[in-house]
Amino acid sequence: MATRFLNKKTHKFYFFSNSGQRKHYVLTFGDEINTRSGAAPSGSDFKRIEYRGRLGEWKPPPVVSKRSMEMYFLDVGQGDAAFVVTPNNTKILVDGGLHDRALGFLIWKYRLDIPGNEVTIDHLFLSHADKDHVHGLVPLLNHSQITVNNIYHNGIGLFDSGFNTKIGNKSADGTLTTLHSSLADLDGLDLASGRQAVFFDWIEEVKNSGANYRRLDVTDGHLDIGDPEITFEVVGPVLEADGQSLRWFGDKAHTINGHSLVFRITYNFVRTFFSGDLNKKGGEHILSAPNSELLVNAHIFKAPHHGSHDYSNKLLGAVNPMVSIVSSGEVSDHGHPRAIFLGALGKAGRGDEPMVFSTEIAALFVDDGDEEAVAHSNSETTFADLNFEQSEANTEARQRFKKLLPGIINVRTDGENSYAFRRVQQGYQWEAYGPIAPVQSST
Repeated sequence: MATRFLNKKTHKFYFFSNSGQRKHYVLTFGDEINTRSGAAPSGSDFKRIEYRGRLGEWKPPPVVSKRSMEMYFLDVGQGDAAFVVTPNNTKILVDGGLHDRALGFLIWKYRLDIPGNEVTIDHLFLSHADKDHVHGLVPLLNHSQITVNNIYHNGIGLFDSGFNTKIGNKSADGTLTTLHSSLADLDGLDLASGRQAVFFDWIEEVKNSGANYRRLDVTDGHLDIGDPEITFEVVGPVLEADGQSLRWFGDKAHTINGHSLVFRITYNFVRTFFSGDLNKKGGEHILSAPNSELLVNAHIFKAPHHGSHDYSNKLLGAVNPMVSIVSSGEVSDHGHPRAIFLGALGKAGRGDEPMVFSTEIAALFVDDGDEEAVAHSNSETTFADLNFEQSEANTEARQRFKKLLPGIINVRTDGENSYAFRRVQQGYQWEAYGPIAPVQSST
């Protein structure tokens, strides 16, 4: 048996159901398969393979022995969560959204419903600790089959009392002076908890996890994530001249969003920028740093703040993306993504056919006849009633999450060309684009 990866935009994988009916999935570029020996049921034109634990066959397409970089932009409703697997299988989680959808994705992808299966997240990046980014990380850290090694954050905590703002002390000269890096920095402080803030719960689970916990900002520069083919550059937050505080952007919400932990991942010729919840002031503040326009320039773009109206045209133009992904929720009252933002994002796009994906729109692309799937795609699905110490709970969570698969935006790249996909029905059918060659920036 040998592990191989599909080197073609899409290809059919055939298998037989328990009733003996021949069915198929459509695999996408970079999908992992294991070759199998022996004759295939459908004849000499076919070869036996295993895909996601299921035995089947295909007509052999082009395959390679090297993994592509996989990026999954998850449908978490109103919030953000993305998962990246690098060429050497380093696993990166960016934010966790609301509820349990990021956990459901990991249970589905790594078959945690099978006793003994485990997954290690090498790096978890929390852009900022607002509830729609951190809430889903609490049950994830608490899951016995998931290990997180390193957690990085922007240094801004949320507090119920003890400071003159909910995110720490605002100085007379208009800066946020309360920043933390280690867990010890938070000892004895009144961390925010309750319905609107889960920072206390988050920090408790970080302590229990044993993960390394560290603040990052632009002065950290390049971060070694353990894959020599990947360049990881921290782009923000940008500190004030004193090197110890952050600029105040008018209120708590604008300050914590505007100082999101943001970064760029480069694999060979392809660059991807994760922008957290950057707003207009935060985006333009980042661009005030030396060489920042070069640092944010990217082919693939996790668009900021769910498509809010509070954005920087200058930042969008500097990124100049080819493929953009907006993460927003269809049942939210925020009105995201805003029409003006989508127009600006398209205008800032690179090449003749820039693409804008939305997890919200993708989530609604389910089979019209599947009323249960439609209901799930329009709900804030939660697994809070499940006891994950029992294997049956993981099976139930996996089945529930499969109803949310259409909302995932999939992007793959071999460092030269990229491919982008979204499901258009509950089966393995796709709206597929690629190969997408990295066009030179127009900015």
